[in-house]
Amino acid sequence: MLMEKLNGASNSILWKIVFSLIGVSFVLSGVAGYVFTQADTSAAKVNGQEISQQTFLQQYNEEYQKMSQQLGAQFAAVADSPEFTNGLRQTILNRLIDQELLRQYASELKLDAADSQITQAIVTTPAFQNEGKFDNRLYQQMLAANGLNGDMYAQYVREGLRFDQLQSGLAGSDFLVPSQEDNLAKLFFQQRDVRFAAFPLAQEVAKQQVTAQEIKSYYDANRTAFAVPELVKVQYIDLTRAVAEKNVNLSDVEVAQYYQDNKAQYMTQHLAHIQLPTQQEADTVYDSLQKGEDFAALAKLYSADKISGEHGGDLDWVVAGMMPPEFEAAAAKLDVGQYSRPVKVDNAYHIIKLEDQKVRPLAEVKDEIAAKIRNDLAVNEFYALEKRVNEKAFENPENLNAAAQAANVKVQETGYFSRKDIPAALNYSNLVSTVFDSDIAQGGSNSEAINVGDQHSIVVRVVEHKPEGVKTLEEAQADIAAYLKQEKAEKIVLAEAEKTVQALSADSSAALPEQVSFGEAEKWVYAENKDPALNNVIFSMRKPTDKPVYAAAKTADNNVVVIELNKVQDGKLAPEQLQQFHHQLEQVRQTELQAALLTALRTKAKIEINEEFIQQE
Repeated sequence: MLMEKLNGASNSILWKIVFSLIGVSFVLSGVAGYVFTQADTSAAKVNGQEISQQTFLQQYNEEYQKMSQQLGAQFAAVADSPEFTNGLRQTILNRLIDQELLRQYASELKLDAADSQITQAIVTTPAFQNEGKFDNRLYQQMLAANGLNGDMYAQYVREGLRFDQLQSGLAGSDFLVPSQEDNLAKLFFQQRDVRFAAFPLAQEVAKQQVTAQEIKSYYDANRTAFAVPELVKVQYIDLTRAVAEKNVNLSDVEVAQYYQDNKAQYMTQHLAHIQLPTQQEADTVYDSLQKGEDFAALAKLYSADKISGEHGGDLDWVVAGMMPPEFEAAAAKLDVGQYSRPVKVDNAYHIIKLEDQKVRPLAEVKDEIAAKIRNDLAVNEFYALEKRVNEKAFENPENLNAAAQAANVKVQETGYFSRKDIPAALNYSNLVSTVFDSDIAQGGSNSEAINVGDQHSIVVRVVEHKPEGVKTLEEAQADIAAYLKQEKAEKIVLAEAEKTVQALSADSSAALPEQVSFGEAEKWVYAENKDPALNNVIFSMRKPTDKPVYAAAKTADNNVVVIELNKVQDGKLAPEQLQQFHHQLEQVRQTELQAALLTALRTKAKIEINEEFIQQE
């Protein structure tokens, strides 16, 4: 359930779950867009309800960044391809449409959550707990980190609870009785005791003969299989952050100067605030403070932020970057015990009070500052290095030696490769496009530094280029002969294995062919699926009674075996394992039910896609 997932998340993960399962579109699709223009600001419309372009782009960018972080350098290899971009756009669009369909369906069912349920859900969220109690500092930190205010987050929680009710309803609409679940567990974890007798192929392959006519006939019938792709051999130099860092030096004086210039970053403030919806209300409360009324008492009475208001406006200790910039700027001007005039932040007005503050000493943050400065210097040095290399590569197009010398790195060279077997060090879509499709593809010139990741560029030149073609019969002859011999041998050996199965089925003590013997007994469990080809055969064999059961089969690697099945035992799970299996079955069923519901909702829905927006570059 959604709220259970929310409760188990950390702050950063919490945001992703909120936006992937609750859906930004639940809240924003009805209010996003430009009110005073006739331009179509929708990404799509579902039964007349708009999914805004803003919402689409927000989710697209978040998903893009998440994938970039997960895949690292590999991400650059696919990020620029039309297939990736179009696929990601379609995924986000389908997700938003599904969320809107479920939102509308929940409204039709009149599902809702009371304000008390929302408050209870927030204050009992483990991510906001500290020593078993609600910690407003953690709550405010999450809001600030994700650009939310209390009302927005409450609305997300409301929609989450509505979605939870819908999921519960779906779960209750279909079920398996315990006996069915137990039978499924028995089958899924069924264990079969088998032995294998491997029939050697190598000797039979060596006996096979193929004629020139057989080879030619196969070649004529499968000519496309012998296509030779376009091939290139390249030289390249690899520019990375590590290369740039070798030129970075940092002194203690630079660290101390940075600390003095950026002291606010190392300040921790204990803040409180009173949030008011209008300037007039804020001014009224400010006047009351000026007359000597208690800040905490006024916060409890008037603050729109009910969570902090219950605690006298207390936001606990905050650090730089935790609150919106306007909020932090106002707080930075305060002395301990002082409060600010009303400050407008995100369509609300805040009176901010500085309860206390601490400043971390230089000795404590010295390493942290040094790492930051060194990072900034490395970034600058990388781009300076990239510029020097570009200049040398342009000035000396006949080779990469001068460019490599400028970076103090070595020129590396590959063997021949095609578009389908790119070396891992060069497997980036923009680099591949440069090698095969740009002006340098025919050789004789150097590329510019091609960015393939964060502070990672490659300069490349094509040394040799071979156009695509088709292998001649003479070139393909050896491969065809080997394939045909293997094919003939497999048929002969499989037929021999089938005869052996018949003999053993009649008499389990029948002699096996020479050089064939059964190996040690093995236990195969259906759920493990060790070898898909063998798994299907083994678990489709009838159960043995008073003697073993036999079958012949090809393995996934095209070997031939005879299988001896001696025993079948239903899966047995410990109570906690069985409970977990039942839970997994329930999740699968719920997923299938939701998919069926969405299919039905889509069938009767009017869905309008803004193709011009979705397909734009």
